Amino acid sequence: MIWQKNIKRNMKNNKGRKSSLKTKNKEEKKMIKRIVLLPDIHYPKQNKPAMKAVFEFIKWFKPTNITLIGDAMEMDSINPFKMSRDEKKHFQGKNLMKEYEGFDKEILTPLDKICEHSDKRRKPVEKIYMGGNHELWANSLIAKLPYVLENAIEPEKCLKLEERGWKWVPYLVSDNGCGVRRGMVQYGKLLVIHGHYSNKYHSAKMADMYSKSIAYGHVHDVQFYTKVFSDDATGYHTAQSIGCLCNTSPAFMRGRGNRWVNSFAVVYLQENGNFNLYTIIIVKGKFVFANKLFGA
Repeated sequence: MIWQKNIKRNMKNNKGRKSSLKTKNKEEKKMIKRIVLLPDIHYPKQNKPAMKAVFEFIKWFKPTNITLIGDAMEMDSINPFKMSRDEKKHFQGKNLMKEYEGFDKEILTPLDKICEHSDKRRKPVEKIYMGGNHELWANSLIAKLPYVLENAIEPEKCLKLEERGWKWVPYLVSDNGCGVRRGMVQYGKLLVIHGHYSNKYHSAKMADMYSKSIAYGHVHDVQFYTKVFSDDATGYHTAQSIGCLCNTSPAFMRGRGNRWVNSFAVVYLQENGNFNLYTIIIVKGKFVFANKLFGA
């Protein structure tokens, strides 16, 4: 019968549409990068429950990119402020090479292993280590004894970042002989930087100083600001600090209250450069993302 033939034809067409939609969705997912931004770990002063939950999340999330956005290490054994005050007691039992070994064992190697086993069918995970003002302490010490310390204590060399597939972005980058600029990574329309302002309204200051949307750490809190221009109301950009992964009550604060927040960020990046950034707050080592509990 004619009506039966029409039904069969429609069913075939619907199956064809569904399969083409599935293929299209798969292609769109491949084009979207999934980026994890990890701010201010300050090893060995990291918040261990928070880091454990983050490792669990990364293993599940299978990111295309992982970026440490500075101050991943405390570098306490070469703290220049303690040196300037000649606080010898502070340096007892501290050793920079031991700090590197511990950071490698507890942070870097676990990340390497998670990335290796995340999804063997996909491209290798892009891994970036951005230096922060704490990693810069190594360069400050080298400047005092260059012939003794150069090529001996730099984080990127001691941790063998290049050999193990990590891209190193220094805190300060030479600007073609015209001075220096802050090291940064650009993901589409989003700039990622360690950060440098620490006033009460630091996100507003960052939005004023940069012409693109920017995500940063350094201040250890979570703050968001939107910048809009009168001549182009649709041309806004944002600045967002994404917290920290270190302990939020360090000894030097002497128990004073602060705005530090354990958190990190996830970025979904489209091919056209548009992005969505989600800052994930961690409370007592736990958080929920996509209706899934991590850190349980």
